[in-house]
Amino acid sequence: MEKAGKFISGAFCWLIAAAAGILGLYYTMLPGELSVQTGGSVQASILGAELVEMTDGSYGFKLGAMKIKQVELTASERKMLIPGGMPFGIKLRTEGVMVISVNSGSPADKAGIKPGDVISRVNGVPVHTNSEISDAVQLDAEECVIILNRGNGEMCVKAKPKEDSGALRIGAWVRDSAAGIGTLTFYDPETGMFGGLGHPVSDVTTGELMPLASGEITKAEIYSVIKGVNGEAGELCGDLCEGAVGILSANTDVGVFGELEEEPQGEAIPMAFRQEVECGPATILATIDGLKPQEYSIEIEKINLCAMNGTKSMVIRITDDRLLDETGGIVRGMSGSPIIQNGMLAGAVTHVFVNDPTRGYAVFAESMAEEML
Repeated sequence: MEKAGKFISGAFCWLIAAAAGILGLYYTMLPGELSVQTGGSVQASILGAELVEMTDGSYGFKLGAMKIKQVELTASERKMLIPGGMPFGIKLRTEGVMVISVNSGSPADKAGIKPGDVISRVNGVPVHTNSEISDAVQLDAEECVIILNRGNGEMCVKAKPKEDSGALRIGAWVRDSAAGIGTLTFYDPETGMFGGLGHPVSDVTTGELMPLASGEITKAEIYSVIKGVNGEAGELCGDLCEGAVGILSANTDVGVFGELEEEPQGEAIPMAFRQEVECGPATILATIDGLKPQEYSIEIEKINLCAMNGTKSMVIRITDDRLLDETGGIVRGMSGSPIIQNGMLAGAVTHVFVNDPTRGYAVFAESMAEEML
């Protein structure tokens, strides 16, 4: 009897622990904040948990009769956005000059300068280009005073430059601009603003987001595709067209944003709130030849509602044989391709799985739209 009692007690404790673990998993996976349509109904069912109004007027998720997590709701007007899908050229100039590498043992190395730092002033002179930083270093052979930004903080460091080939140098390699091809995600006819790319323009060496000083976008024409294979990402190959068609105003974690000179063709469709996106069939608009996008079928396989501000909010899989035959799946340059589901703009393609180019990540359209506010 004593052994049976211990067994029953142990099993009961195990069940309690398992239940607590399941509830903890639900709590982690369910969002604590949601946006809903002003004046609309408040409905959401996530992982079997229902969003309901509590007796005190608040809202929360319940699994059966058990309350799991309270939710803060923000009412907002649903945006009507024109989906993109067309390629565009990006020309970005940095705010300051980004350090991409530092020579070991150099004055910059001894001063503590690191890749990813953004130098804004040298010897009291604001610098925005490679040549400006080089000229400013020449002003003082004894001591070079450098103001830089690292993370969210500003630092002042000092270095003693060395002479090399008749010029003073500190031994840091820097970059002042970036250019490339991405895909336009949407245009807001109410504000004239656009969003694209779905992820930041980052330095190819450091991976750091490049701080934007100014920039513009152009049209781009795709002329060929390097097909993706397992272990190696493919790429859209194209040319940037002459003349700017818009200006860049922001480079953020969830894409680039700015103003277009002309409204693109197409009908505006509703933007989906993230809780309205569901696993299942959807389509993307992408351009793999020329200037105009085509629609291709995909499957949304996984949704992370808590990754509101991340570029990996969804896992998607290309299911359209036409796109698979031409590209092997997702390739570089398709970032920003809009995702349409149930007649609404659900998100945008952001990354490819290198070891499986048929699959990749996507960001919520809601996350991108919020960056325009």
